[in-house]
Amino acid sequence: MALAEDLAAEREFVPPFCPHPTCPFHRRGDHRHWRFARRGYRRVQRAPGRIRRFRCSSCGGWFSSSTFREDYWTKRPGLSAAVYDLIADGKGLRQAARTLRVSPTTVKRRQRWLARQALLAHLQLMRRLQGRLDEPVVLDGMRTFAGSQHEVAELNTFVAAGSGLHLELDAIPLRRMGRMTAAQREERARRDRRLGRPDPRARERITLAGLSRLRPLLAPDRTLVLLTDEEPAYGRAVARARHTMTIDHETVSSRRRRDSSNPLWRVNHLHRFQRHSLANLKRETIAHSKVLAGLLDRALIHRCFANFTKGVSERRAEASRTTPAMQLGLARRPLRGEELFRLRRFPRRAGLTEELRVVYEGRLRARPREHVRPYVPKVAY
Repeated sequence: MALAEDLAAEREFVPPFCPHPTCPFHRRGDHRHWRFARRGYRRVQRAPGRIRRFRCSSCGGWFSSSTFREDYWTKRPGLSAAVYDLIADGKGLRQAARTLRVSPTTVKRRQRWLARQALLAHLQLMRRLQGRLDEPVVLDGMRTFAGSQHEVAELNTFVAAGSGLHLELDAIPLRRMGRMTAAQREERARRDRRLGRPDPRARERITLAGLSRLRPLLAPDRTLVLLTDEEPAYGRAVARARHTMTIDHETVSSRRRRDSSNPLWRVNHLHRFQRHSLANLKRETIAHSKVLAGLLDRALIHRCFANFTKGVSERRAEASRTTPAMQLGLARRPLRGEELFRLRRFPRRAGLTEELRVVYEGRLRARPREHVRPYVPKVAY
């Protein structure tokens, strides 16, 4: 019965748009005048055994029904949703591979695919939120490292103070500071000579970029109320951002107790939950991220989980079934991995900017001369 239903779905499938990025009907919202031709079927080894083929009448490109699905160019359908759940449950790459009975490299590639799709899903979410954000925003950073304790990194996080929606996320490379032994200082100097020093104003620059992405979300004539700790880089970024937007910046002492009465509680709670949920953020773990791009990949996937899948609280039944996206009217129900990643998202349709292309392609560097050469498959576009 399931096979017959799958075959019927293939016969009735209608492509929503042309999947080729260069086609005029790829990004265009109105597809009423788009024409395509059905060109039979192509046999495949997985169910239902054949897939429908099409040809775009505008650009002449060929494609199939599987072009729009999560399992495009993969051998195991449904693997992405399983990896999504395991990452959110705190599994390392090798633990997830043993659970799924696949290679760790397969899980690593699925994580990279999920990070790209999670970024596009968030861009679509922010597009629906444009002009509707009318609550304060809290900002803070969570310190960790990538590859070595000499490669300090910080996850710069913007969170809506009322709904708890995870708004913006960036990874900031930092230089190791604090008390060090003579050998540690020598190692830091050796790395500085070989790889270059991280940008000393990276926190200010990246915070300013995050504020610029928040500007379109504000309701008309709305002042952005921003709550941060006393980090000086935040103040400098706010001063530069005030040339293009109105910001009311309030600071909270870092020594204040971090409970629910703290104005920064939303972002502090999110960071605590990330430490609990992501294997690479646990202290003294062998599952730590090996590169800065990998650190951000897991954080992007977890942002999707926090906004769409997990309830705002697990102490009350109703709150456990209400996600931050639902509180703002951006989703009707909690979305699991099967629903979030059932269909493939395309970067040009989702509005991927040049600024975020380096994140999408996994080319983020912790140091200027760090060797980063990610594998970017052609199906990424």
